[in-house]
Amino acid sequence: MTIHKLGDFATRPVVGAFDTDPEDMDLLGSKHGLGLQKSWLYGFFRDAEGLTYCVERNFVGSLTSGAFVMTQHGDPAKELDVHPDSGRSARGELRRTLTGKTRRWADPVFQRLPKGCFPEGEQPLELEYSKDKLVYNEGDILALEGVSAGLGMQYFIPSLDRPLLYTSTCFWMEGDFQGNQVSGPIWFDNAFWNHGLEWKEYGYFLDHQIMWHVFCNKFDDGSFEWGHLVSGRNGFSPGVVIQSSGEVELTSDTDAWFDLDEAGWPTEATFQVGDATYRMEAPKQGRMTQFSESRWAGYRAQLGQSRRDGDERVLVDGLTWNEGFPVDRVGPDGKPA
Repeated sequence: MTIHKLGDFATRPVVGAFDTDPEDMDLLGSKHGLGLQKSWLYGFFRDAEGLTYCVERNFVGSLTSGAFVMTQHGDPAKELDVHPDSGRSARGELRRTLTGKTRRWADPVFQRLPKGCFPEGEQPLELEYSKDKLVYNEGDILALEGVSAGLGMQYFIPSLDRPLLYTSTCFWMEGDFQGNQVSGPIWFDNAFWNHGLEWKEYGYFLDHQIMWHVFCNKFDDGSFEWGHLVSGRNGFSPGVVIQSSGEVELTSDTDAWFDLDEAGWPTEATFQVGDATYRMEAPKQGRMTQFSESRWAGYRAQLGQSRRDGDERVLVDGLTWNEGFPVDRVGPDGKPA
């Protein structure tokens, strides 16, 4: 047993779910003394041919650094490589509306300046969030709209040194991606921590996180299942799984193990959440090597598909974002090192 300072609980989380009504989600107010530091928008989508597409974008205040656009470039045997459309995505300051029943990000400021002040061909950006629907457009890159997959998930780390409130919502999107009709989940995360540090500097990325597993399944009856499952050091192992019918599975201590190939990529990841076991299959063509190499610390991200053992519901599709540090933080027995 590790003994901590008075009032400190290291990185052991409190876990829960929440109603995703924007009128009750004050992003600009402090939470447990913490302010909003970063928002992430990311998702996977599949077309009628089975090809997968991916987008990842983050926001810091009213600023965004652009979108990572990843595709298989028309070849189902290829990995999800970074597409040149990434360089045409909007970046810089956006106009935000964060009150009322909807939230909106739009009108990139640089694109309102005279021609020549921003890159030729840079696409507009419009994102509108409400409780039941998300609308997301990036010009001719993508135009998607989707319904909520259920309650939001949240966990809070009552650490004296590295407090963290992390929240996520999920939508199942349909629409156009580079001229192809697609469908799949998108996750919209908001995180609160001590001001002044970027996420990759705050300690969870560089030290505590082993594997972070975000998934969504759509079933043939129209229902959804989605969640965040984390395996980490020093007690940082929250797990939340939400059914669109309202049921929620919670744990502050997931048990996880991983099968790695000779290069250290996970080929299967297993998470225990109470009595439920969730298992991810990770095909080689789902790896995001180019995206991963733009990070450091041995970071690796990939596409997979996760199912709960014994779940006999008929799956329409399921997509999982799995990221972590398998080479240095997973032992030879597949357990966290």
